Amino acid sequence: MRIAFIAVSKRGLGLSRKLLQLFPGADIYVPPRFLRDGTVFGSKHEETKSFPVDVNESDRNSESRNKSSNHDIEQAAGSADSNQAENRTSTRLDKVFSLEGDFTGAAGSLFQQYNALVFISAVAVAVRGIAPSLRGKTVDPAVVVVDEGGRYAISLLSGHLGGANQLAVEIAGHLGAEPVVTTATDGQGLPAFDDLARKYGWQIENLSDLKKLSAALLEGQEIVLYSSRPLDPVFKQKLGGEICFTEQTEDMSRGRNGAVLVTNMLKLPSLPQGLPYIVLRPRAIAAGIGCRRGVPAENIITAVKKAFDQASLSIAGLACLATGEFKADEAGLIEAAGQLGVPLKIFKRTDIVSHLGNIVTSDFVEEQVGVGAVAEPCARLGSGGGEIVLPVQRGDGITVSLAEEAYFGKVPSEINAHH
Repeated sequence: MRIAFIAVSKRGLGLSRKLLQLFPGADIYVPPRFLRDGTVFGSKHEETKSFPVDVNESDRNSESRNKSSNHDIEQAAGSADSNQAENRTSTRLDKVFSLEGDFTGAAGSLFQQYNALVFISAVAVAVRGIAPSLRGKTVDPAVVVVDEGGRYAISLLSGHLGGANQLAVEIAGHLGAEPVVTTATDGQGLPAFDDLARKYGWQIENLSDLKKLSAALLEGQEIVLYSSRPLDPVFKQKLGGEICFTEQTEDMSRGRNGAVLVTNMLKLPSLPQGLPYIVLRPRAIAAGIGCRRGVPAENIITAVKKAFDQASLSIAGLACLATGEFKADEAGLIEAAGQLGVPLKIFKRTDIVSHLGNIVTSDFVEEQVGVGAVAEPCARLGSGGGEIVLPVQRGDGITVSLAEEAYFGKVPSEINAHH
């Protein structure tokens, strides 16, 4: 998450510096006079000493950055510096930048560039700054307000999908402040499905009906939650309220007030006409890959997407590409994983052999890489021992197999895999 701290006073600047201990990759924005009068220098911010005070206009423009994707897998260290915009008009002194132009325009620019804005100010200042830029809960960044006394951290905008609620709690813990979270479901200990989707990295579909489901839960009405695979017990414990859990499609008739569908199947269970519902797509499917040397990334991506179509599964459920250690340096695989936004998991020959089971093996493949099959055993390994949902498919020098985790809702550390 890329974070910008916006401090409008010297005390706010001090709090921002303290918060850099918690978020060292964040940037600080201050009124231009703070850079002109030397306010940003001092023992509390010694890193600035290694940067020149005078930065010309071309240097300022070259320091611009783009806002990363909203429901992001976090980028590796250093990637933010390569993802830069051309329109930033701020002067850099280490982590401190000036807010150029009028305040609302400057705040609006940051609104487009960052995943989260943290105002060290009065709430009214933050509201006026962001009001013209508001677009909708699926795209707006998280906004948190911290008072200049450091007593409260208030989740102001995008509490669930944007992560402002969690960010407010983390900031409050670091400052010894009190977090203020006002979203209705949190106040009554009810599930916020958009927040769960963000935390688990799941895609959420038909988001417009979410408020109807939340309203039903707030009024004590029962909704039905269908999952095409068993839910992890810890995940289920997070879901309070009147929820009928089921893995049987025939139970959908109980969903008179709303339904949540947790599945990667493209064909959804039949629902009563007009019933509000959302679909959660768990990242639970591993694509096991074998390929010839030098196969281009676009061919691998096409093969993976074709496999999902053949299995009638949503590509949103893709959790990783998985292959053997003998393909660890395959450029096409590495690039394909990057373009698909998933990790490339690498497994040892011995692990692959132990997961062959009754798979039909190939003498040619074994002669080439030392194991008789790659795609299916790697799919099983990548899914933490899950079920094969698409047997190996072959074509254009690529083999693909899909396997889905046995349970939905496991945290990543619970899935055994070698990276």
